[in-house]
Amino acid sequence: MILENDYIKLRPVEPEDASVMWLAEKDSTQWIQNGMCAPLSRHNIEEYALTYDADPFRAGQLRLIIEDKNNLSVVGIVDLYEISSIHRNAFVGIYIFPEKRESGYASLSLNLLEDYALRLLNLRHLGARIMADNVCSSALFEKCGYILRGNIPEWFMIGNASQSMLLYSKILGA
Repeated sequence: MILENDYIKLRPVEPEDASVMWLAEKDSTQWIQNGMCAPLSRHNIEEYALTYDADPFRAGQLRLIIEDKNNLSVVGIVDLYEISSIHRNAFVGIYIFPEKRESGYASLSLNLLEDYALRLLNLRHLGARIMADNVCSSALFEKCGYILRGNIPEWFMIGNASQSMLLYSKILGA
């Protein structure tokens, strides 16, 4: 399965993607936002790439590599997680490598992912959990038609400071 438009393609994880995923996973600025309390080892990432389960309903998640079609470089990773076939919904996570940000890759990726989620996975609702101070992420999801549905105060703890969580969602095909 490869999803593509004129600029990018979303493709399944291959074993050789372990090094790319490792770069994203070791970005400590993202750990709190991803709910991580300890870094993953390179071995963890390699095992994940080798044993990747491409059935999103069985695995409960789907990870896709975002590739620029013009130069065939990997620009990021997009995930669906907490996929529910019963409720037909999932959460979205997206990571664009810092040097590739503000180039339109994130919105192009979300659009492709939404189309796939609606047409092939038969999902009807996608959501995003965002730290309140992540202005860029909020702007991305709002630009792509997600609506702010709630604010959970003091959800994240960073040392002795707290950070609220914003909940965004989009009804697909509406």
